[in-house]
Amino acid sequence: MCETACPAHCIHIEGTESPWPDREKYPIKFDIDELRCIYCGMCEEACPVDAIELTPEYHLVGSSREEMIFDKEKLLMVFDRTKDEKPRKSPSITGY
Repeated sequence: MCETACPAHCIHIEGTESPWPDREKYPIKFDIDELRCIYCGMCEEACPVDAIELTPEYHLVGSSREEMIFDKEKLLMVFDRTKDEKPRKSPSITGY
């Protein structure tokens, strides 16, 4: 659902049949092109299992286009760095 909801078309998912009985499919490939992402949050809203979340981490640097494509492993590294941070509620402009 997140790939369909993305207005920038920066999310690319390839699914396959799940080996687990409690789900039908799972993504074998999940990439987000951070250079195309507009950080609108529509993917976060569309995700039925809360697998996508916007974090306060915005210092993304890469020396090539390939470094700015985040695959599952890179996204999980960001999650590991930010999972203990509480979302900021003070900025009245962003509401984050």
